[in-house]
Amino acid sequence: MFCWFDDVRSRLFSTFRTNILVWEIKPEGKNRIVTHDRPIVAARYLVKHKQVMIVCQAGDISFWSLEGQRTNRFSEKNFKENIDTTCLAFDEFGEKFYTGGSDGKIRIWNYNGRVTRILDVGNSTSVEITQIETLKRRILAVGWSKYLAVFRDLQQMEGKPGVPTEWKGDKNEDKKEGHDDDIVCMSVTTFSPQLLATGSSDGEICIWNTSSELFIRRLDQRKRPTNNSQTQLQDNSADFAITTLCFLDKRITSITSSTTGANLSSCGGLGFVRFWNAHTGKLIGEFQAHNDVSTIIMEIDARNKYLGTGDLNGLVKIWDIEQYCLQSNSSNIETNLPSLVTEFTAHSDSITCIDFLEKDTRTLILTSSSDCSVVLSDINGNAYGIFGQPHQWRLDVDLSKRIDDDLQLVQSQHDDDSHENSRIFDDDSRLGLGSEFTNSFAMTDEEMLTKRPNVWESTSIGVSYQEKRTNRRQRNQPTLITTKDYVLWEKTGLAPGGAYGSLETYEPPVIPEQKKTVHSNPNSAWRLNNTADDNRRRPVATTIGGNLKSAFDERSIFPKYILDYENKQRQLFELTNQSQPSNTISSPTTNTNPPLHMRQAADTLLKLKRQSSTSTPLNDQKAQ
Repeated sequence: MFCWFDDVRSRLFSTFRTNILVWEIKPEGKNRIVTHDRPIVAARYLVKHKQVMIVCQAGDISFWSLEGQRTNRFSEKNFKENIDTTCLAFDEFGEKFYTGGSDGKIRIWNYNGRVTRILDVGNSTSVEITQIETLKRRILAVGWSKYLAVFRDLQQMEGKPGVPTEWKGDKNEDKKEGHDDDIVCMSVTTFSPQLLATGSSDGEICIWNTSSELFIRRLDQRKRPTNNSQTQLQDNSADFAITTLCFLDKRITSITSSTTGANLSSCGGLGFVRFWNAHTGKLIGEFQAHNDVSTIIMEIDARNKYLGTGDLNGLVKIWDIEQYCLQSNSSNIETNLPSLVTEFTAHSDSITCIDFLEKDTRTLILTSSSDCSVVLSDINGNAYGIFGQPHQWRLDVDLSKRIDDDLQLVQSQHDDDSHENSRIFDDDSRLGLGSEFTNSFAMTDEEMLTKRPNVWESTSIGVSYQEKRTNRRQRNQPTLITTKDYVLWEKTGLAPGGAYGSLETYEPPVIPEQKKTVHSNPNSAWRLNNTADDNRRRPVATTIGGNLKSAFDERSIFPKYILDYENKQRQLFELTNQSQPSNTISSPTTNTNPPLHMRQAADTLLKLKRQSSTSTPLNDQKAQ
């Protein structure tokens, strides 16, 4: 039987005959605050959503506020227990995020907790994905091979199974371009044109052009030598592996530092951090950030000022690299250490992720570990709290100033105590002995049994309780009003009682009698005022035709067919008015023969109607 323990993944491998078993080692959860039940893979701050996103190996995804309150949590329903989540990535627009698993699949999520698509990287085989990056409608994945897996045009492939394609630079095998070992990490610049840097497990770094996908140059100054035997290569393989790559975008855009200074950083085996120039392929500087460790991880803030490194023991170090390796005019490699800001141990297991975030002109640090916890600290390493603790914390408090004040207070108390050691040991309130202990020999048995010590003054619990009682906020109790002259009980001599006992009382003012005017009714007064003045009435409107005086007659303005048509209509109107009184008068008798003048008027009216219907203005105009 053979056993082997992997420190990085907390796995115990055991073999017996033809069987291989893998055991997961979990730390004891007694008296510990954890964020998830499984080790944390990544913890990132989402600037757009203003929340902290945490992903564990079991696939559980949770969202937290910066004050430590959980806002959302979800996981994939069909996620199997034997599949581990290995990495986390985001798209360039902040609308989706990606998770990679040990089953060789990339899951595309939206922030509502729904898996929109699954990309099969390993072609139905289990491969471990170590990192995912997005490049303008392309998704890159590495971790199990020396080639890059690319998914192109995802929008056009909706409804179709995602199949990875080849990276164009990997096709030129005759020119020996690309890596000789598995690619484990990569980094992309944020400016355009973008550069891609990939790091392999043998310590080699390759620079690619993302637009053409062609190979640019190789950085192999710290590559593992190939002339060693196979046994030696297996023993020291972890000493050369690169775990993290980070571009210094602020330096690349600068003209002075991009030509000679360092603009690419890498870390990995034996705790070393190295600074490179991606344009020349030269190693500018290196230093050992952590001692006695096999590997480390790192992260650089957006301003390229702070560098954070974490090792397997839970130790985190913050370095100031703002002026480190800005220029290199000599052929010597810089080996001096940059200035160390702080170092602190925030976790009990290996550090898995470090993230810098800005909050109210202050820089905060977010660290996650394999001990299932995520801690938020300031730049000096002072912890605000652990995500998952029962009480939230406040971010408006500067922990560094508070700790400095506490240290000064403790130091002053220590100085005072050192000068008054004799009085401290004789103080009854601190020791609880004093005169009671010295006079106990002169007491009788009955006095010893009946006498009770004052525990509130002689014990630390009683003293702390009294301090809390005296320092707490006092409630405003209701009291009697005695400063007013109009209070009722001062006049009557009786004690105030009831809700209206303290109301001011006074006699109402005297209202004079109103004299009635002559016109008591307002309508009559208005009527008199309006009837007296006849000019206030509205004048009768006059017709417009009566006031107009035309310079020309109608015959010179209008054509003849319009004037004739108007005359016919006027005659028709006059005849209609003449016949209307005779038609309206109805006789109750049964006389069916109308008078002669009525029949003549009716015939004339009918003849005019026929002429008016047949002779329209349009027909008259055509006839003329």
